[in-house]
Amino acid sequence: MKGKPTLWTDIKTYKFNSIFIKTFIVVFFLLMVPLVCLHYLVFIYNDSSMREEISRASLNELTRIRDNVDLIMAEAESLSIRLGNDPDIEVFLKEDLFDYPLDYSTISRIRRIQHILGISILTNPYVETIQLYSGSGKNDYLLSETSGGTLDKFDHQWWYDEFSTRRDGRNFWIRTLPKPVRDTFEHYLVLFRKLPVTGSKQEGGLIMNIGSEQLAPLLKEITPEQEIYIVDREGRIVFTQDQLLINQQLKSQHPQLPMPFLGSTYSSILSFEKMDHVVTAVPSSRGEWTFFSIVPLKHYESRQSQLRSFIVLLIAIGVVSSLLIAFLVSVKTYQPIRGILSLLKNSQPPMRDFKGAGAVNEIKYIAATIQDSSEQKKEMEEELRRRYEMMSKAQAIALQAQINPHMLYNTLEAVNWKVMRLTKGKNEASVMIHTLSRLLRLSLSRGENIIPLRTEMEHARLYVEVQQLHYKDQLEVAWKINGSILDYLTVKLTLQPIIENAIYHGIKPSDRPGMITIIGYEETNAVVLKIKDNGVGISQALADRINLGFQSNEIKEDEHIGLSNVNQRIRLIFGEPYGLRIFGKEGEGTLVEMRIPKQT
Repeated sequence: MKGKPTLWTDIKTYKFNSIFIKTFIVVFFLLMVPLVCLHYLVFIYNDSSMREEISRASLNELTRIRDNVDLIMAEAESLSIRLGNDPDIEVFLKEDLFDYPLDYSTISRIRRIQHILGISILTNPYVETIQLYSGSGKNDYLLSETSGGTLDKFDHQWWYDEFSTRRDGRNFWIRTLPKPVRDTFEHYLVLFRKLPVTGSKQEGGLIMNIGSEQLAPLLKEITPEQEIYIVDREGRIVFTQDQLLINQQLKSQHPQLPMPFLGSTYSSILSFEKMDHVVTAVPSSRGEWTFFSIVPLKHYESRQSQLRSFIVLLIAIGVVSSLLIAFLVSVKTYQPIRGILSLLKNSQPPMRDFKGAGAVNEIKYIAATIQDSSEQKKEMEEELRRRYEMMSKAQAIALQAQINPHMLYNTLEAVNWKVMRLTKGKNEASVMIHTLSRLLRLSLSRGENIIPLRTEMEHARLYVEVQQLHYKDQLEVAWKINGSILDYLTVKLTLQPIIENAIYHGIKPSDRPGMITIIGYEETNAVVLKIKDNGVGISQALADRINLGFQSNEIKEDEHIGLSNVNQRIRLIFGEPYGLRIFGKEGEGTLVEMRIPKQT
């Protein structure tokens, strides 16, 4: 005897498999194809944006390094000029011969020069040593901040050849030279300045050494894989963290780099050595060097890898979801078919008798099915009626919410007429109620959040009228608005909170009559509104703190929340270049400047 059919037996049948496969294909294409296309477009856009952002960040970082190094070189050059013009140094260079023992005036002059050199090193931390060379032709003399003597007493050969053989007419130049240190070499940036002696054929020189320990922190890499080079016009490496590469050609280290980058600003992503690199070049402002940065792009690709993994995860979830949805849809679709098949296979009796003994089971089954459908229809109609009632109640609640503001306006108008009837005419109370009614109608009206400045001015004037009725002669407001700006758009409810802030935080605590001046004019790309009061004012420190808070996206709960709210709404709608700035001086008043774009 056959058992009762189950879902498992139906799953194994061809009909269910056919429904499942077809449903899966439909769901997969409807769900996954748009999802995959969207993810691909997002990935491509994000990859392009990321590459541009990386190029800009690398360019900014290398520019910062360039500026720091250029500043040090400029300070060193300025220092050499000041030292070269020192009177004691000029006298020192004119000495034809240093005879021992030295006389008292010469010793005093040497000590003063050494003191100047020592102070210069202390005040310029990037300078390691300064040496003053006097070439008399008989006994060349060398003086440093700690010692002095004839040239042969010093380790000078590593820089002396460069100084003595330079014949290009330049009085100041910079070279990277190796200095013997124990069993190795240490490279120094050596700044040479020739100091001609007036009225004499002999010449002196100032030799200033900047060591690698002083420059290394300036060229600190973002990542260990980053390479930073300072390259001269011939493509020779002037300085880098790897001492062994100094004075070598950059082309020999990276032959794939196009050398036209020398002397020009460049930042892009190039592919070489089987990977992408961020290559950045920035010329020195001194015109002699070019700063290079090479960073493997994989250092920045963690976010892109996370996005790629996230997309793969979403696709996997989409496939599983497609299978699950296809299975559920197939089961729900196949259940009525299973019931019909089960009825036909088991020859179940009809739900009621029909006339005619010759009636076939299929007709009775169809009749029973129609009866079931009718009952289901009644149930659905009852459910629809119940839900329609619920929808009607929801609509009534929504209509009531729309009526409430109108009820408030009408109530204020009724109170206004009652006051006028009791006082037999208009008075301050009726005027204030009427103005407040108009003010609320503008403030609570539903519609666009961006309105013409003309409408916003009308709202602000109504608020001022209410306040002037309250403060009487203690509040005066002057409007100096250029008529050409009235049709430009602004965010709704921006002027009123600023005026309110001026009244309650500026004028009200003051013991003198209040004066608020509202100035409006247009600039090339913006509309400017200035609200100035003569209240108690604020300190510059407080104004700076508020302006700093304006740059944040967070609105803090403090007494200036109204201004923060206005600034935040302007920035959200028009962009970060626009918003509020506040200026003030204690005892003299406060000025709030509102800047919006010229949009109509």
